[in-house]
Formats: sequence, C-alpha cells, structure tokens
Amino acid sequence: MDSRNCLPELLLPVGTREMLEAAVNNGADAVYFGVPHWNARGRTEDFSFEDVRDMIRYARIRGVRTFLAMNVLVFERELQELPEFLEKLISLEPDAFIIQDIGLARLIRAICPNQEIHASTQMTLASAESVNAVKSIGFNRAVLARELSLKEIASIKAATDLELEVFIHGALCVSYSGQCLTSENFGGRSANRGQCAQSCRLPYRIFVDGKEYRETDAQYLFSPHDLCALPKLKELEEIGVDSLKIEGRLKSPEYVAAVSRAYRKALNGTSLDAKDMEPLEVLFSRGLTTGFLEGDNHQELVDGTFSNHHGLFLGTVVKVDRGQIIVGLDSAISDAGENATYPRPGDGILFEKASLGISVGSRLYAAQVTHLPHAMRGDPKLLKLEFGREFDTRQIAVGMQVYRNDSPALERELRKTFTDREQLVRLPVTMTLSGKIGEALKLSVYDTPKNAVEVEAVFILEAARNSENRSKNEADKAIRELAQKELSALSSTAYQLKHLDIQVDRSAFIPGKILRTLRQAVIEKLDEKRTEWKLLNPSAETGKKFLDETRAKFKSGVSTNGAPAASGISSAGGTTHPIISVLVRNPDQIAALEGLAIDRVIMDFDWGVKYDDSLQQIRELGFKAGMATLRIHKPSESHYLKNILRLAPDFALVRNLGALSILRESGIPLTGDYSLNAANSASYDWLLSQGLSTLHPSWDLNSTQLFDLLENIDGTRLELTLHQYMPAFHSEYCAFARALTTGRRFPECGKICTKHRVEILDHKGERHFLQSDAECRNTLFVGKPQSALKLLPRLRSAGVNHFRLEMLTEDAETVRRKVLIYTQAILGKITIEDAIREAGIQEKYGLSDGQLFNESTWQDRKK
Repeated sequence: MDSRNCLPELLLPVGTREMLEAAVNNGADAVYFGVPHWNARGRTEDFSFEDVRDMIRYARIRGVRTFLAMNVLVFERELQELPEFLEKLISLEPDAFIIQDIGLARLIRAICPNQEIHASTQMTLASAESVNAVKSIGFNRAVLARELSLKEIASIKAATDLELEVFIHGALCVSYSGQCLTSENFGGRSANRGQCAQSCRLPYRIFVDGKEYRETDAQYLFSPHDLCALPKLKELEEIGVDSLKIEGRLKSPEYVAAVSRAYRKALNGTSLDAKDMEPLEVLFSRGLTTGFLEGDNHQELVDGTFSNHHGLFLGTVVKVDRGQIIVGLDSAISDAGENATYPRPGDGILFEKASLGISVGSRLYAAQVTHLPHAMRGDPKLLKLEFGREFDTRQIAVGMQVYRNDSPALERELRKTFTDREQLVRLPVTMTLSGKIGEALKLSVYDTPKNAVEVEAVFILEAARNSENRSKNEADKAIRELAQKELSALSSTAYQLKHLDIQVDRSAFIPGKILRTLRQAVIEKLDEKRTEWKLLNPSAETGKKFLDETRAKFKSGVSTNGAPAASGISSAGGTTHPIISVLVRNPDQIAALEGLAIDRVIMDFDWGVKYDDSLQQIRELGFKAGMATLRIHKPSESHYLKNILRLAPDFALVRNLGALSILRESGIPLTGDYSLNAANSASYDWLLSQGLSTLHPSWDLNSTQLFDLLENIDGTRLELTLHQYMPAFHSEYCAFARALTTGRRFPECGKICTKHRVEILDHKGERHFLQSDAECRNTLFVGKPQSALKLLPRLRSAGVNHFRLEMLTEDAETVRRKVLIYTQAILGKITIEDAIREAGIQEKYGLSDGQLFNESTWQDRKK
C-alpha cells in the first residue's frame, strides 16, 4: 500500500432510486447516475430535477458522494440551449459531473469554475499524456480506458497527479469506449449519445479468404466476458488508484447490493468465500474474468459461444432420468466445503449445448446433493435436480452444461439490505438532553465534532407534581426511560442513537410529545448540517458569454492559437482550390496515385510495415506526405510517435489526445481526426488551440448537425472524408487470434492477421472487413463504404475545402479508379450524380450514404 491513509473510493451505478438505496446501504462511498435527458445510458429511468435533488440529499446525509453522468457528445444546436439547464443542474450541488465532450466540460467550467468534473472513459484516456491533456482543460479526475493492464495503470499513476478512476466490475465492451460506431452504423443508435444497441453481442459468421470458416466455436465473436477485479483489488490499492468503479446502471437494485457488499468486504480486508461470490454470478454474469488487468488474453476474454447472462456454472449433466437430472458438480462448488452454495427451489436453471446452439431453461422444483459411490463422506460430487411435470427432460442430454441463472430467494435476501429498516446502515450519534427547572429544555446531537447541532424547546421545564414523593433514583430512571424511548426512535432517519447523556433536573416534568418534537427538530438540523455545501454560484450568463466569444473567434477569421493554417487556406478564409488527401493502408496503393489531382497522401500502415521508402515515394510523386498516428495511445507505445518525429513527414494526422500532447511542439504540421470526437464549436476551439490546423468532425454528426456546426466555426478549418469504410469499432481484443488460433496474445498468434483476409457476416447478411493496426488492435470496417458526395456543393458554400478519401484493402487499379472519380467530382469535371453512380460500380458490396443522411432520432429511450 502507498502512503495514503484511506482506502480508494468505491463507486456504484444508479439507474433507479432503489439502486441508490441499495448502493448506499451496502457500502458505497460514491454513486453515479444520469443527468435528465443527457447521459450514456439511454434506457435507464429518466430522473426529474426534483428526483436528482432528493437523491443527492439522501446520499449526502449518509456521507456518500454523488456524480452526475453527462457523458455524451453534444451537438452545436444543443450547446446553445444548455447554459440555463446547467445552471439549474449545478444548483442542485452534485459532487461532480462525468463528462465526455470537451466543449461541454469547458461550458461547465465557464458557468461554474468551482464545479468538479471527471473525464469519462468515453474520452478514451489510456496514457499519462492524455490524462494530463484533460487536466489542462480543468478536469479533476480521469476515468481510464478499460483496456489497461495493472502495469499500464501504475505507469500512468506515476506520471500524473490527477485523480484516477478504474472500472473493476461489470460489462466489458469489445470496443474502446468513445471509439465505437457499431451501433450507429448497424442500427442508427449512437453509443456516444447513450443509445448503444449492443451490436457486439450479436452472432457473426467468419469468412477467411472468401470462404466461410467453420473451425471455430466463436459465433459470438465480439461478446466479452464480464469484468471482476476482486482478485486484483489489492494491487489496484497499492498502485494508488483513487476510485474503483462498478458498471451497471441497467442492472437491478439487488445486483448493486450484491456487488457493493462483496467489494466493500474485500476493501475492508475480509476474505471472500463462495457465498460472497454466489450473487455476483447468479444475478447477472456472462462469466467473470479480470479483463485486461493481467494483459491481453484473447482466448479468455471472449468465450464466443454465448452473449447473454448465463449465471453460475454448476457442472455437466451426467445422467437423465424421469423427472430428474444428475449433474456432476464443478470443482469450484464441490471443493468449497461448508461455504458451498447450491440451487434452491424456484431458482432458474439453464441447460446448454453451445456447439449445437441448444439452450433450455426451467424453474427448479428441488435439489439434492448426493455422492459418487467411491466418494468420501462430506465430499459432495453430484447434484440431483428435479423439475415440475411441465418440463420435458427429454430435451436434456448427457454432456450439457448447467448454469444457475436466477434465484428469487437470493434476491429477497439482498433486497432486505436496503428495504428492511433493521438492516439499513445508520450513522451512530450522541445526544445530550439538558435543562433546569424554569429554563428551556435543550437537545443537542452530533455524529462527529464538526457536525454538532442543538435545538431549544419553547417549553419551559417545570417540576413534576409528585416530585417530592420520588427518590432521586426513581426520578432519574423515569426521565431516562422516557428520553431513551422517545429519542432513540430514529428508524425513519439515517441515524441510530449510540449514547444518550441526560443533564436534566431530576424533579422535572417532561412530556413525551416535547421530546418527539425536539428529536424531529434536531435531526432535521443535523441533516441540514451534513448537507451543507459550498456556494458554487453558477451563472448561465457567463456560459452564454463563453459560447459567444468562442464563436466570435471563428467568425473573425483569427486562428484560436496562431497555428499555421493548412495548405490552401488564405487569410480571408477562401482557397484557390480544394485540398484533397488520400489515406492509404499499404505501400502498394501509392503508385496508383501518380498524376492524379490530389495534394496529400496519408500513410496508415499495418504492423511491421516500413514508412521510410513510402515517404520518399510520395514526395517524388509531388504530394505532401503525411503519417497517421494510431487511434489509441498507451504507456510504452510512443515508439510509433518517435518514428513520426524521426521521419518528420510533411504533416501528421492525429487521432488521440496523447499523441496530440506529444506532437504539438514538434514543429510538424498537425491535423485532427474524427476519433477526437469534436462535435461542437467549443470542442473545436480547444482542439485547434492545441496546434491542429484542421480538424475532422465526429462521425456522430449527421448532415444537419454538421451544417449547424459550420455556421459557428471557420469552414476552412474543417476537413471531411468524402469516401471511407466506416470504422464500426476499434478493439484491444484480437478477433483474428481468438477465432483462427489458440494464441492468447502476440506473438503466440503467429501474426495471423498478416496472412489472411477476414470478413465478418452480420445478422442482416452484410459483410464487413476486419483489419489490424500496428499495435495488433482490431478495427471492424463496415463493408459498404460511405460517400458524402451529395453534400459537396453545400460544403464548398460553407467554406470547406479540405476533403479526404480513405482506402482500405483495394488493389492499385481500384484505388486509381476511385480517386479519379472523386477528384473529378470535387473539381467539377463530372456531375455529382455521375460520380456517385460510377463510385457505386467500384464497390463490392455497394455504396452507402451512411449516417450523414440519417435524420431520424431513436425515440424509444426509456422502454
């Protein structure tokens, strides 16, 4: 353990009021829940402002911090409407906001400089450089990417003083958070807008070199197991992680109670047993692993045979009899001894034969532990399961796997932890009742010395009528019994009476009603004391002023940072010709560009491909030569950035905040990519101020949102890709290694990604391309490319003159044909209609308008 004197914060998810109570009463130090209408869990309950106020108060009285999740991208028109909303929200006094959007973070800072903000994992923070970059914006904490190992987390911690938050339990996404466009592309529901359709959990078929690959059981190729960091908790503490975060705003209150109890127990240094782990798997689990904390293990991370909740693995069917099924118990259960947990009547039991796609479930009627004939006494090995008459046991075969995936009895027990008044966590308080005859009766209470309050009754103490007939002991006893009875009645509050000190004249008469009134008044005052908060004084007007000033910078034509404008941009904001860039993904595509009317070539090569010769080749062809950074920057991965610094290309395409931080002072001209998730003028302003000459907007924008943005920024600073295969997701997990090899990580995989062309067939019958990058990370590219040619006239009218064309796996001849079509359209040599028709002919799976022309809004957010 490091030199800190306290344990890391335990942070729990809240999707309903009951989940809040479950978290608070089972050990949470802090909770997070969604801002009304604005959060990354579109299917959670949408709280009102009154709900949020009450929940913050409930938590703060009990010493629990509250964080409001507003971790979505904000579009330009929405940004304008937010100052009044944020002023009202900040006035509710949350402890912090969890933010993804840079522009939103800056707006909150303008409205209220003292408001704490946390950088969401949606910002894809995976290195110390990226963490320190968001610190410069004003963030107080960074929520790290879930793909980091313990070693990498420790490296980041050693290089920053910003608070760090790490996910320790719950669902793992196959894609880096903030870099997933799968749901957007496949279902029209943006993950960056809180509407993830979980496309990664669907089944996919694999095609290798054009033929379906059947030598794998990985039908659910992109559905990871769930994360459970309990085995690594001590190491996270020793690293000095400030906050430990649990995922699950869409889970149940009972789930929150169970997970909170288990991690609180572990953090307090108590060993966990099978009974602690039981609800973590039974209530919801896709199988628990430590995720990436121990580094890459592609075989363990994804099972591939299922994607839904399976629960606790019991064992394998060894015998099927009439109405009975005999299960050979898994060793994890049979070896647990007296701590072993077994199914109870009413539990849900799942039987599965994954290789055949068979899954059968039923409610349990009875269960009995039995033994193998040769087993020692007390060493259970078999479990006899009985079901009702309606369950046809002929569906069950020997060898099927058996899971316990529901338990009403277990849920009832957990529910009591936050509904049964006798089990609720309460703060111990000390009370002092004092008063003399002829004076007012007083009651003081405190839980800690700084939280001491006192109230005084209007009632003046009088002597009891029969006081002369009572002994001192009798009088003291009568007063104490009455006071103890009335003042300890705190079951409807957050407190329990630990000690009562009575300093009242023994001859006094005290009506019980007066004591009840005093108790209520002093508890209300203590509640107020515990919920006292610093005056933040948010101002919508300062927010509006910030937005006006930001937009004025663009309209004045003055660069936000004095960075050199990109080639082709005049000081007046016009150009003599459009600037066309082509992104290539292998060196063989470069020669095809000779003589074409383009200006720049961006190299984005796979693992092990050299840049030196290609850089020289591009320059000899008369083009500016650029190099793309990787989409993610992790500790110990600066070698590709050092390569950029060594080769000094004519420009660099920057895809992450870490790379931006490292390259900004290099002198190499920089352009920003869509992965920086710029969605509004305030985020554009900051990113451009970091040394970018141009910036590509987030692909979450449709055409309406794009042109809203262009009304408030300088169009000459925006670049748009007119042709590309959209990147659905970007993953640390390698599907090549999982499906085609037995290798856990590089180099055990044998670099299989370099030897085969892999396509993925989705549930709609559409194929998509799987590619690896220079750090073995995978990107799934949508098979039908997106063309934005229809927007070209409006883009030119809005001042946009930087256009990009992205290639993927095309051969040189196809590259030349495609680029020729687009450049002729951009230069006005052929009509847009002819260009779109000709471009479509070149595509194996057709051409798409993509999400740029999707004007629909998914309405069913809360059902």
